[in-house]
Amino acid sequence: GGLFGDAGPCVAACYFSIPPTQWSEPVWELSRLVRAHDRVPLSFLISKAIKKVQRCIDLIVSFADETHAHTGYVYRACSWNYGGLRERRMDGLIVDGEFVPGRSCNARWGTRSPTRLKDTLNRDDIEPHFDCGKHLYWKSLNKQGQRKAERLGLRSIDWKNDDRTND
Repeated sequence: GGLFGDAGPCVAACYFSIPPTQWSEPVWELSRLVRAHDRVPLSFLISKAIKKVQRCIDLIVSFADETHAHTGYVYRACSWNYGGLRERRMDGLIVDGEFVPGRSCNARWGTRSPTRLKDTLNRDDIEPHFDCGKHLYWKSLNKQGQRKAERLGLRSIDWKNDDRTND
């Protein structure tokens, strides 16, 4: 419980994972941020979490999902690099009228392919679902992380000048 060793109920959490996107070098993704109430600034949580993981990894990415009107203000507040708004992608399936995220499809059925799943389940009510694009943010935690970001071709652009964010 508590926050970073304090006793008490959990008030916030930061979850890191191996990204489902294939990277040619090891990268961690800050994939979830949650808090019980506004008393804990998310920028504080990110800062503390980064200090805890920087001995394990040197480059972290995160995505803000435009589909859910997330643009990544918290990452900007934490001085992360903005890599741009990526193109729309299939992020899951509509199965029986309900959205199932891609990771859940893979875990549940071993695929996120609508064609394969239609054949496997012998159903026609499976359709792809596309997001509106996601904003990429990244942070190198040391010099090796910066070199890795360069090798991966990660850009650092001014989010205000990314035309796709102003559509």
